[in-house]
Amino acid sequence: MTKLEVLTTPSRTLRKKSQFLKAAEVKTERVRQLVADIRETISAGEYGVGMSAVQVGKPLAISVVMIRPTPNRPDLKPFNRTYFNAEVTDTEGDKTPMWEGCCSVVGDDDKPVYAQVPRYPKIQVKYLDENGDAREEWVDGFLAHVLQHEIDHLNGTLFTDLVDASAIISYDEYHALMKK
Repeated sequence: MTKLEVLTTPSRTLRKKSQFLKAAEVKTERVRQLVADIRETISAGEYGVGMSAVQVGKPLAISVVMIRPTPNRPDLKPFNRTYFNAEVTDTEGDKTPMWEGCCSVVGDDDKPVYAQVPRYPKIQVKYLDENGDAREEWVDGFLAHVLQHEIDHLNGTLFTDLVDASAIISYDEYHALMKK
């Protein structure tokens, strides 16, 4: 496994719409290696809980979600799944804000920036699993929030596109706020 270089704004690649994969492509060694490398890249960071292939320069519709306890969210239940061709097909509830950051969206200090981003609390997601099998399921809570963030990456959307610029705070401001 290899830790990959993560693209940051203003990289134009981050704005590309990701290409869907055929079920047979999901099972290729090339794709399996890319997923393993993305997992390694997430694991190398202290805070990240998800990453899409476009963030490492591969505009393919692959999102790896590796939820784990972090210093700011120590009570998170571990969750590990790769979603291919993920799409939100339905939603429930009113959008509610939750803090988000992204290793691809950094400030002048090259550290991630943060904002409270409103997202649906419950979503239905359609995707291919790691065997190339079609799945559709409802997810809620933190997982729903993370998936919406990653699915946005597949469409060239960054979380900062969804909030007013005045709502974005620096890495240091966010971490000071979380210590209170």
